[in-house]
Amino acid sequence: MFRIITAGIELTLLIILAYYLLVFIRATGAVQALKGIALLGLAFGLAKLIHLDVLFSLFSRSFPYLFLAFIIIFAPELRRALAELGRRRIFSSVSTGDRVIDDVVNAAMELSRKKIGGLIALQRDIGLGVWAQSGVYMNSEISTKLLVSIFVPFGPLHDGGVIIQGDRIVAAACLFPFSQKRYLTDGLGMRHKAALGLAEASDALVIVISEEKGTVSMAFRAKLIRDLQEEELRNLLKENLHLKRI
Repeated sequence: MFRIITAGIELTLLIILAYYLLVFIRATGAVQALKGIALLGLAFGLAKLIHLDVLFSLFSRSFPYLFLAFIIIFAPELRRALAELGRRRIFSSVSTGDRVIDDVVNAAMELSRKKIGGLIALQRDIGLGVWAQSGVYMNSEISTKLLVSIFVPFGPLHDGGVIIQGDRIVAAACLFPFSQKRYLTDGLGMRHKAALGLAEASDALVIVISEEKGTVSMAFRAKLIRDLQEEELRNLLKENLHLKRI
């Protein structure tokens, strides 16, 4: 009986670990790297099978360094995954109401029409305090007019990004980390790189408005969804934020 219970616990833990591994792979650019590692593993197996001793010895000594390189390359994604595992509230998120979403969407669309660049991050489960400290503390109630006024060119807060937590603007003029993945950021401007960088380092929803074209995009889970229309942006926010009436 005891063995059955322990076997069940082990199976449950393995399923949980496999689930988080699949979520991590899907949410990051690790797929291509894992394909490369799989090919190396296949070559390693073939070298052992057909007795290519020199190659087998070379592969055997290289694997620890490859593992270290994988950790270094995907450090932001690993940090985000560990933060998600260690968060206190596993099944809940910062709640954001319909009114807040309307204000954010309306602000993004007005900035788009006026071709004013903007960068707005909505916090979910992983705190953004590190990046909020790099900006100007506000703790203000959200409104469309306030968000638009923040990004007016030559204003004191127009550079950098805004961080929203719940129904409050926590800080403005915040510095977000730039994405280091060139295959994702080629041809993108500084705001888009910053949006992707924060989406790689956290689970935030990051809205970016292009100053040049006026297009609205959103970075989430290390991916950039481009050229969003008003309803598309509204639906994405509602789908990925846990709502309650404020």
